[in-house]
Amino acid sequence: MIFRSLFLFEVVRLLRGPVPWGAAVLCLALRLVATWEWLPDMSVDPASTSGAMLLPAAAMMLAANLATSRDTRGGMPETLGALPGRAVERTGAATLAAVTAGAGIALPVMTGYLLVRWGMGPVAGVFDPYEALGGVLAVPFAAALGAMLARWAPWLVAVPVAAFLIGAFTWLNGNQSGYGGWFLPVVLFHGPDWPQRPSALHAVYLLAAVALLAALTLLRHGVRPARLVAALAAVAVAVPAGAAANAAAPGEEMNQRFEAMRKDPEALPHHMDARVRERYFGRDARRCEKHGAVTYCALRDYAAWIPAWVSAVDPVARVLPPAERDRLPVVRQLADTWWYAQHEERSVDTFMVWGRAGAEHTYRAMLASDVIRSVMGWRPPPGTEGCDARGQSRVVVALWLLGQAVPPAPPEEREIQIGSSLFKRVQSPLGPIRYGAADLGYARRLLAAPDARQRIWRHWDTLLKPGTTVGQALPLLGLRSEFADEPVRGRPCS
Repeated sequence: MIFRSLFLFEVVRLLRGPVPWGAAVLCLALRLVATWEWLPDMSVDPASTSGAMLLPAAAMMLAANLATSRDTRGGMPETLGALPGRAVERTGAATLAAVTAGAGIALPVMTGYLLVRWGMGPVAGVFDPYEALGGVLAVPFAAALGAMLARWAPWLVAVPVAAFLIGAFTWLNGNQSGYGGWFLPVVLFHGPDWPQRPSALHAVYLLAAVALLAALTLLRHGVRPARLVAALAAVAVAVPAGAAANAAAPGEEMNQRFEAMRKDPEALPHHMDARVRERYFGRDARRCEKHGAVTYCALRDYAAWIPAWVSAVDPVARVLPPAERDRLPVVRQLADTWWYAQHEERSVDTFMVWGRAGAEHTYRAMLASDVIRSVMGWRPPPGTEGCDARGQSRVVVALWLLGQAVPPAPPEEREIQIGSSLFKRVQSPLGPIRYGAADLGYARRLLAAPDARQRIWRHWDTLLKPGTTVGQALPLLGLRSEFADEPVRGRPCS
């Protein structure tokens, strides 16, 4: 009865505390800000959110530490040695309350985040509930650790040092590999096309680790058979589960992938885990759909994004001359990690990320411009510097085509994220092609002209010749000269 009253008192006190809830709200807000402009991918969202759960985890570690050590602070005469039975009850109640409150705070954060992300659809990827559960359990883990530190290391610096070490080892494990592995409460990075993570084993490990830390906390009050058995049982589960998770985690095939890509991209599939090879290179690796004149092939768990790609390409395809529609490439999704080995002729690539909200225009322009250059047979020079097409009639036509999908904008050099660690450098919304204010101005006039399509179709071959200037094209397009010519800057597009 006393234990139950103490437990309920501590739970209510912890759940009323501003620090854990403040950290929880901050965690949720930071995750939503970080992913607001991306379509949801359930292959990576739960694992990525688990990293942010270290914020409420650190807050609960501190709250649990303060709750468990309350009877040894403030100059009170009572110490661990006095009234041992009551001290054990207080320790057990505070520890259990901290674990319960930690789970009660972490669960709505993870659930709320995933529900919001699901509402941002269309949703791609495969949802692993054990990944989400692991992120939730990281907070009770930290709470139990805070309680243990309160009894075994009752110093003010214990919690900050422990939080720093967990954060540092988590970061090193995710970026350098091998620092703690799956014995850590959180394993940060996982590519959407990597071999499956040992998420179920990790959840088992975290549950056992919480029980172990709680048992160790009680052992501070003396070794009793029940406490010792509980600790040994927790060790018997936690250590094998953590070791098995380390053994089952993606290993050498991921560490060696870049070397394999460099040596022989065609042989890369042979270096993969068999399940990954089947999923991304097997017969049923993609689902293809034809919309209008274009075929779209998505990886099997990303077909929900095909309508987003159609919205970028179909407006361009519909205004092309009928004879050119047979030259439209296949839009094909590449795996994030294995893209080196997936290129095909007559295809335009899209990747395992896609924007939403304000960022959608960037990805629509990138995909539409790739299709436009493919149809026009426009092959800029290799490298990231691109070329300058100022004064060429074909750049005005390309901008007019692009304007069917997104409003044409001034050129701006930038890097666009196309994967978890992949970026594509572009010089303008036309990709590697730069242009000037005059070209953009004429394209906007052309977009407002009611007879632009007929004029472009009639003079298509002439307009697309590299030697046709904007000045020569203006009469063909029904436009008058309004802008001063601009000199070419940098390498000209040939």
